[in-house]
Amino acid sequence: MDNRLMGQIGENVAADVLLAKGYTILKRNYRCKFGEIDIIAEKYGEMSFVEVKTRQNLRFGRPCEVIDEKKKQHIRKTAHCYLNEMREKGYVPRKYDFQVIEVTIEHTEHAF
Repeated sequence: MDNRLMGQIGENVAADVLLAKGYTILKRNYRCKFGEIDIIAEKYGEMSFVEVKTRQNLRFGRPCEVIDEKKKQHIRKTAHCYLNEMREKGYVPRKYDFQVIEVTIEHTEHAF
């Protein structure tokens, strides 16, 4: 499966998980000069910046293990861009956090 398609599938699954948990999706694939945030969601006035990592299997470890300090810094700076845009529009969340949703797509052919 091509990586872009797998990423889109993972992001759709992650969005469905967030919706099922009562979050509202504010933005998907938000970009600024510092990088991209996969999903920006809100629940009870608290904003969440969500990084989605999708893998076909766990052979090389958990998906979240590839998020290094450099990637975290890009996500933080990108989140601050978004927060600044929202402040200019008069919206300030009570709190915000960073989340990771891991999606593993495993397909076992001839399973039984």
